[in-house]
Amino acid sequence: MTAFGSLVHWKLIPLYLALPFIILLVKHAVEAIYNLFFHPLRKYPGPRMWAASGLPRTIQRTRGVEMWVRLEAHKKYGPVIRMAPNELSWIEPGVWKDVWAHRQGQEEFPKHEMDRIRHPNGRYGIFSAERADHSRYRRLLSYAFSEKGMREQQPHILGYVDLLIKDLKEVAGEGPQDMVKWFNFTTFDIIGKLAFGQDFSCLTEKKMHPWIAMIFGNVKSIVLLGTIKRLGLEWVLPYIASSDQLAARIYNHNFTSDMMTNRVARGTNQHDFWDNVIAHIDKKTGMSFDEMVSNAANLVLAGSETTATLLSGCLHLLMTNPAALAKVTEEIRSAFTSDDQIDLFSTSQLPYTLAVLEETMRIYPPAPTQTNRSVPAGGALVQGQHLPAGTTIALSQYIANHYPKYWTKPESFIPERFLGAEEFKNDCFDVMQPFSVGPRNCIGRNLAYAEMRLILCRVLWNFDVDRVIREGEKEWFDQKTYIL
Repeated sequence: MTAFGSLVHWKLIPLYLALPFIILLVKHAVEAIYNLFFHPLRKYPGPRMWAASGLPRTIQRTRGVEMWVRLEAHKKYGPVIRMAPNELSWIEPGVWKDVWAHRQGQEEFPKHEMDRIRHPNGRYGIFSAERADHSRYRRLLSYAFSEKGMREQQPHILGYVDLLIKDLKEVAGEGPQDMVKWFNFTTFDIIGKLAFGQDFSCLTEKKMHPWIAMIFGNVKSIVLLGTIKRLGLEWVLPYIASSDQLAARIYNHNFTSDMMTNRVARGTNQHDFWDNVIAHIDKKTGMSFDEMVSNAANLVLAGSETTATLLSGCLHLLMTNPAALAKVTEEIRSAFTSDDQIDLFSTSQLPYTLAVLEETMRIYPPAPTQTNRSVPAGGALVQGQHLPAGTTIALSQYIANHYPKYWTKPESFIPERFLGAEEFKNDCFDVMQPFSVGPRNCIGRNLAYAEMRLILCRVLWNFDVDRVIREGEKEWFDQKTYIL
């Protein structure tokens, strides 16, 4: 090789090194042009950067600010916006019927793959299961969430609420109490008893169980996992997972399996979620042990932190609205002469209390966004508009509940709006579906409502509450949102 040839060769090395990045840049540029000018969703409004690339949404989601950013976009562009090249954020009330409701004889809008999380044993729980499995799970679990099932479970639930009140009376003289902590202790002990057959000893030990702490710590990881799946990079997970993450996954599997092994050994007649399931465990239409484990983990997550979050938000909103606090306290104390009269069912006849909880769910929904749905094969009509197969549709409950065109004074806590007050007659109540709709709506809706009523009423019957503001404390609603 001549000296000149060798020199040219060495000069090309930087180009060779840069070539993969140049190709990647050109690829993204071509994709952006296609997304902006040729994509089937190009007619839908929204920020141009969002239409060009999914990167802005990925950044918002991983930072926990997606809900707030999207709400501002909806205020500017309207009830349907393009939040990513192939994704629409759609908050019109009719979308519930078109996308989430029963579709007799038609393929359902499946959950987006990024939202489907497997248990470490490889099984999908009721949140993510395929249609046939989901129907089977729901049929087996439905008795536990019926009125008869709830009446059987009531002694368990009342026992933990009694313990909460006892503990609060013991510490009331010690100074301000963190009610977020106490509500979480209570709801996790209740759901532990009902979903695993034994509680987590949160109320007796006055601290969170290590498994619960691990679940809380994994919320961001679930979002990150969904983002990695969205980018088609799931294959890298075994290479980037830390030893701590792998250990946590093994611990999660072993803990849930051990808990369910103990529960199955106790058989039926335990008055929890599993009596009917265990009665059918050996039948073809029953649930396998691994399916029970994955469903138990799902039920614990859905039936604990969400209820505690709602109660915490409710107490905060009441304490910052003294007139509403006085009114709901008066209603509760007038309805019952002793707190042992307060149970899951007696609290259903308190109109202002129910309105307080409804208004809390509007302002501060514990699950601010529903899982994304994908348009099935062949495409489908949504609000009279044909969408191609594979299009992702998201309906954020938080965004819909704060959209100014749907609500009078959307940022104000006014329970009277749910009691027929004339000022709010034009509010769009149909868009508010905190427990979703259709075949995959929340199976525990009735139990969740009853538990919220019970705990709120017992606390306000026994205690006068007031807010303590600590120096440097952030505004309550200045929170990041990932899943819950």
